[in-house]
Amino acid sequence: MKVLLLGSGGREFALALKLKASRLPVELVTAPGSDALAELGARVSLDTEDPAAVAAWCAAHRPDLVVIGPEAPLVAGVADAVRAVGVSVFGHGAATARLEGSKAFAKAFMVRHGIPCAASQTVTDLAEGEALIRAWPHGYPIVLKADGLAAGKGVVLAQDEAEALTTFRAFLGGQFGEASRTVVFEEPLVGMELSLHVLVDVDADHAAYALLPACQDHKRIFEDDRGPNTGGMGAFGPIPFLRPEDVERMRRELVEPTVRGLQKDGLAARGVLFLGVMWTPQGPKLLEYNVRFGDPETQVLMQLLEEDLPALLLEVAGHRFEGRELRMKPGCALTVVLAAESYPESARRGVPIQLGAPGLTVIHAGTRKQDGQWVTNGGRVLNLATLAPDLASARAAVEAALPEVHWPGMQVRRDIGLKALRHAEAGKTVQDPW
Repeated sequence: MKVLLLGSGGREFALALKLKASRLPVELVTAPGSDALAELGARVSLDTEDPAAVAAWCAAHRPDLVVIGPEAPLVAGVADAVRAVGVSVFGHGAATARLEGSKAFAKAFMVRHGIPCAASQTVTDLAEGEALIRAWPHGYPIVLKADGLAAGKGVVLAQDEAEALTTFRAFLGGQFGEASRTVVFEEPLVGMELSLHVLVDVDADHAAYALLPACQDHKRIFEDDRGPNTGGMGAFGPIPFLRPEDVERMRRELVEPTVRGLQKDGLAARGVLFLGVMWTPQGPKLLEYNVRFGDPETQVLMQLLEEDLPALLLEVAGHRFEGRELRMKPGCALTVVLAAESYPESARRGVPIQLGAPGLTVIHAGTRKQDGQWVTNGGRVLNLATLAPDLASARAAVEAALPEVHWPGMQVRRDIGLKALRHAEAGKTVQDPW
């Protein structure tokens, strides 16, 4: 089975390891790939956000499956172009990818289909936005979101009127180009945040989906959730205090209305939806849609998944998925991100990495090989991932492995999953204050 995997980061490396672990022989090709991914299969030079270029390569080389990792190629319409040349794609078309590509589009979708979410207002006019801030009825912080893709940096929780005005003026002035010419204002939601991934195979005549275990990401750079937001410093799943009835409530109130909404709006979906959820005192509310696997959640989910990944993704891509319950391994998976010096503001590159034998799954995210030596080449450099009988054991396994990996300036959070573990040990549920 020949698989073209688009992307280059930790998410794609975790997917590549799982694809190569198939019972079927898999010929893996990655674009643009990385030095680490090149050790798992061929690497080709492609502009992955150019639909015509990717479709032309697929027409010439005829992979059995294309798996699109990041959101930008999906928003650009790469999946549509590849399907047009008769190749199966795990990834949504551009129309459905707008659920991530446009915050305003996503909010309108949630409201239209009765999906619980934060109260919001979309603004494109400077005077209107300034007046809204001065008369904001929901208290602070105000959540300001750039409408389009902004490399994860287009969301600000403004703590007061002055910060809100400064942020709004910068957004509307083009801080993120066209992505911030439209701004979504939202009320702040308080509670426990979690990540819910759903495989979806949906069109007008067919609606199949399957839930993956809910995970929890840790966004801030420092322990105890301090410091600036990052792309994610670690994650674990499943969440030990999330009960079956809680999962069922998310299915009923968030997932099923989403699937019905896709059908009503004529949006075909053939890939994964990653729902950012805040569990509030009123229950689960949807923060956002992502139209691809999360990072670092993928590193957790690939540890847990018992299914043969190429066969499963081909079922979805080939419009043959029937929504069966997915087979998962028992226990808890956890991944910890090892980040470069100065991340997230910048990243010191080219620093030699001392990589011993940690005994866990090593996920390459931002590395390259220089004269036979792995060096840093991005903000989030490596992940250590493991599957253990429970969350406490998973944390202990990663802690024991950490001395095996080091470079000057390396940043790591040693509290991934600790708050959730204490919550569970105290006998608390998702309904209790987080």
